[in-house]
Amino acid sequence: MAVMWMRFTTLHGPTSFNEEGHWLGGSGIFWGGMIGFASLLIVLGLYGHRILLAGRGGRLARIGYWLTMIGLGVPAVVELAVRAALPPLLMPLAATGLILLATANRHDPSLPPTSRGALLTMGILLSVAFLMAAAIPIETSDSIQGYRLYGILSNVLFGLGCVVLGTGLARRAAAELTAPTATEAA
Repeated sequence: MAVMWMRFTTLHGPTSFNEEGHWLGGSGIFWGGMIGFASLLIVLGLYGHRILLAGRGGRLARIGYWLTMIGLGVPAVVELAVRAALPPLLMPLAATGLILLATANRHDPSLPPTSRGALLTMGILLSVAFLMAAAIPIETSDSIQGYRLYGILSNVLFGLGCVVLGTGLARRAAAELTAPTATEAA
């Protein structure tokens, strides 16, 4: 996400005014749409851990999981289909879902604490980014390079949160593979 966002912002520019940059035949809007590829990879990773994330935290975790999947997955597929960056209309769903996942799994010892913290942090980052985009008038946003700030929150820091989440889940999986089974321990 961070790499694609950097390509997008250098071509589009830091404000709402599109500077019409091109690279390898694609405009800034095209390269912004390619962020959807990263989002789709995140969705696939979450799907691979659906039992851990949604299966043990009860109804709240299942609701949070599906809100996250819809909020990240639908825009990713649409952005890849139209090959363009879209407004963050489903970002509140993803943010709410991530916060619900973190909350519902707060007492689950099988989900690493770093992963729970990453889920909560990612939900907060998306919430702040969306509120910033929705509440700050465009003139004010442009004067503070709002597109760049929005991208740092919703792509760079969110992407780093995905790395922390994935690392925690990978460590957990590796520990399960090396742990002796009940028959081996006996």
